Amino acid sequence: MKSSYTAHGKVILIGEHSVVYGYDALALPIKALHIITTVEPAQEIWMDTAKYRGPFFAAPAEYDGLKYVVKTLLAKTAGQEKVKITYTGEIPIERGLGSSATVALGTTKAMNDYFGLGLETDEVMTITNHAEMINHGKASGLDAATVNSDHLVFFNKKTGAKEIAAKLGATLLIMDTGELGSTKQAVNQVHDLLQTNPVAKGQLHELGTLADEAKEEWFKQNYGKIGQIFTKAETILRSFNLATPKINQLEKLALENGALGYKLSGSGLGGIVIALCDKAVTAEKIAQSSKDLISNYWIEEI
Repeated sequence: MKSSYTAHGKVILIGEHSVVYGYDALALPIKALHIITTVEPAQEIWMDTAKYRGPFFAAPAEYDGLKYVVKTLLAKTAGQEKVKITYTGEIPIERGLGSSATVALGTTKAMNDYFGLGLETDEVMTITNHAEMINHGKASGLDAATVNSDHLVFFNKKTGAKEIAAKLGATLLIMDTGELGSTKQAVNQVHDLLQTNPVAKGQLHELGTLADEAKEEWFKQNYGKIGQIFTKAETILRSFNLATPKINQLEKLALENGALGYKLSGSGLGGIVIALCDKAVTAEKIAQSSKDLISNYWIEEI
């Protein structure tokens, strides 16, 4: 007997960092990026990934969130059954694509099915979010909600996730800078800035307001306006010292080659960037003009 679950990645369209402080955010599931978690019987509790193969609880610290998930779910089983958990598929780590939330959710759901635990959705999400807290130090719940959704997610910490099935009618270019971002470092950096810089508090509020504006324009399919909102958000995120020289270079190339708007996505300090385009041919043109600066790219109709 074995159980498998496929969980997909995500990109934050707008609201990163401000969402941690209670403001709204918009995030999009990316089905092209996914990881399959498979649970099957074994002689010992074992992990099998592209980077690590060995006893589950002897894995490096970067897997601490997953260790929590497995320990929590094993505690809910009646017996002492040993399992091997295998992760296949690829979502680049530390890029803002939701890799840690994806594997935490996938592990929770696959183990829930394997052991027949009958966990309710709320409990699955609580376990996934706690794993995210272990991984990142502070997590809003946005990543977990989006990797568990098939539609655009409008998210607030207090009210949770609301799915938006409406399409924008535009194209999103996602580019991987190849630079590893650190969510924990970026979150701490913004936290420290807010303690010492009164101007930053006002900018954080504006970032949250821009997410609300983007939602309103989404229903109108006003992607030109949303592009302007993206670029405005990027200016704020850059003022938080979250953009790298490469992120700034890519912004210039994207806007020169027809992007309606551009911003980093996720915690920053590396990771991915997104450019909103009117059509796929524009996105491809930007990607080709940026090929010497990026390690990969994806084009999504949104």
